[in-house]
Amino acid sequence: MTEVEGHKSAKGVFLARVVSNESICREHYRLVLSVPELPPAQPGQFIQILCTEPSDLGWTGGAFIRRPFSIGGLRRGSTGVEVEILHRAIGIGTRWLARLQPGDPVSFLGPLGRPFVLPDRGQSPALLVGGGIGLPPLIWLAESLQAAGVPAIAFCGSRTADLLPLRREPGVDCSSGEPALSCREFARAGVPALVATDDGSLGVRGLVPDVFAAYLDRHPELAESAVVYTCGPEPMMRATAEIALRRGLPCQVCLERMMACGMGTCQSCVVRVRDTQAPSDWAYRLCCTDGPVFNAADVIWD
Repeated sequence: MTEVEGHKSAKGVFLARVVSNESICREHYRLVLSVPELPPAQPGQFIQILCTEPSDLGWTGGAFIRRPFSIGGLRRGSTGVEVEILHRAIGIGTRWLARLQPGDPVSFLGPLGRPFVLPDRGQSPALLVGGGIGLPPLIWLAESLQAAGVPAIAFCGSRTADLLPLRREPGVDCSSGEPALSCREFARAGVPALVATDDGSLGVRGLVPDVFAAYLDRHPELAESAVVYTCGPEPMMRATAEIALRRGLPCQVCLERMMACGMGTCQSCVVRVRDTQAPSDWAYRLCCTDGPVFNAADVIWD
């Protein structure tokens, strides 16, 4: 795999303006922010959003501490940079975000964290396994893989159809158990998706790691060269990582932790990883600066 470059690149605090804030399914919103400029960023990195109105007068309602959000897309143009995130309105901060209107100001810090490592051009395909709010960094990753000439397949899971934060392509069947260009966010990058819901209300019935494992069983040739990327609820990522590693597939996990600062200052987002140089053969790392992307083989899940 190609070495990660620039994961400690420039960052800053930016005052953005809301371009759009679209409800895409139950509780989920796609928020697009515009800034005049932004340092280089890569899939897997995140921003810390101040979920309250920027004001010289101090806190004006909303969340007191910035909230971390994976970057789900980034577009650079002649008039500035658009940053896309996905949020689920279930807490004080995200409910504040859900009320934002075009033109509203938003302060964010970023880009932050260590990104995904793209596979070498001959190492393919990339298998992207995501669940719910963990799908955005994989959507951006799919676009980067397309640009790099690496084929990919997405495995997209949610509890029910109305909690899958993806737009479906009309007339494209997603219930066959085989990947199809059924999800617009992945289809625009030429990436077919296999959809799974826990209750069977859309796509294949079952947990997405189980659906992913069944697909690998049907296609054993993938064990020769595939690379796995996963993001979503931690039990889902752990199951996906174990499935990949049992088959000898390299796997990268994009972890989620509560982060107060996003820059390694508060030390609140620790992750246990294997470290043969440490006295106990393990050590703590910080999700915000050493991650959020980790080699799955290094993560100690218990």
